[in-house]
Amino acid sequence: MAGARARFDLRAVARPVHRYVGLALALFLVLSGLTGSILVFQREVDQALNPHLWRISADGPRLTPDQIADRISAWDPRVQARWIPIEDHVAPDVWVDPRIDPATGAPYVVGFNQVFVDPVSGEINGARAYGPFALSTEAFIPWLDMFHRTLTIPGMWGTWLMGLVALVWAFDCFVGAYLTLPKGGPFWRRWAPAWSLKRGASAARLTLDWHRAGGLWLWGVLLILAVSGVSFNLEHQVFEPVVSMVSPIAENRFEHAPMDFANPKTPAFGFDAAIERARLAGGIPTAVSSSGLYYAPEIGGYGVAFGDAWAPGMGPTWVYVDGTTGALIEKVVPGQGNGGTVFAQAQLPLHSGRILGLPGRLIIFVAGIATAMLSITGVALWARRRIATLKAERRRRAYAALPQAAE
Repeated sequence: MAGARARFDLRAVARPVHRYVGLALALFLVLSGLTGSILVFQREVDQALNPHLWRISADGPRLTPDQIADRISAWDPRVQARWIPIEDHVAPDVWVDPRIDPATGAPYVVGFNQVFVDPVSGEINGARAYGPFALSTEAFIPWLDMFHRTLTIPGMWGTWLMGLVALVWAFDCFVGAYLTLPKGGPFWRRWAPAWSLKRGASAARLTLDWHRAGGLWLWGVLLILAVSGVSFNLEHQVFEPVVSMVSPIAENRFEHAPMDFANPKTPAFGFDAAIERARLAGGIPTAVSSSGLYYAPEIGGYGVAFGDAWAPGMGPTWVYVDGTTGALIEKVVPGQGNGGTVFAQAQLPLHSGRILGLPGRLIIFVAGIATAMLSITGVALWARRRIATLKAERRRRAYAALPQAAE
């Protein structure tokens, strides 16, 4: 056979793929990285910006969930409580649904979906619409949260777009890591420089080192953020089908129950009774308190959380009961089940860092900033290379235009 067969160069393919995928995702990753870093501490930031919403007027007995729901209905009969968190140190941020207007047969139009109630006095601290942009401290964190999730693009388009960004980012994590691997041995000695910054290096070399070393040191965390982003935004389209190929994900019978928004169901008992019925139906010990509950009128059932919602770990246990009979519909204990189910349950605790408590949140905070840094340094490396290429091309053209000496 004449001539040696050319070897396929995977790096020659991976390098432009990483470069142009990075350029395409750069703006999205800068925005999601920086906003995500703030949202790691969204409760603390929101409480600092809006102490009037979260305040408790005095020490004393706390109102029960039913009493809080009644205070909201008395304050504005057009709405009813849907989700009531139960906390000791701050006023509950109660989510509300509009009631049906008998004159029109449609839900009342109200300008808010979140109400803050002083759990001692029962006074309404304030109300706000979670999500829309407004020039106020009250709107900042809700808007930032929605922007991080969907870029505030209407409908499902923003959700799908950010899911696609996360999916491509997860793929590019592997491409970027592959490009740092040495071409020959000894492997570990030749790979070690990729994990460090070269002392006394030029600005161009430091930019490359920050991009490469930063990506390696935080590679696992960045991949977690990308995969969990896919799980939130492309749950049914990508995440569940792919994970189920390895291990099936158990279906939550309550969350997947038929929903009828046109004919909301009225419960036979209130929030207080729902906690006790869920405790009995789920076999929850009396020593474990509830951290919140909600009623879904489109399904006709309650979801009750038992355990500290903000403690390190996988989150509280959820018990779902029928709103008419109190019968158990579903019980979800985080960390229990097959591999696919537990992996799916872990996505939110991993993405937020709460799975490790404060240390985990700090890691995610740093990873968000690093995501923006890696995107910016990647663009800077491309721009430097592009400028050098253009200058070389201009020189080549200028030289070609010069009169050539006669031979």
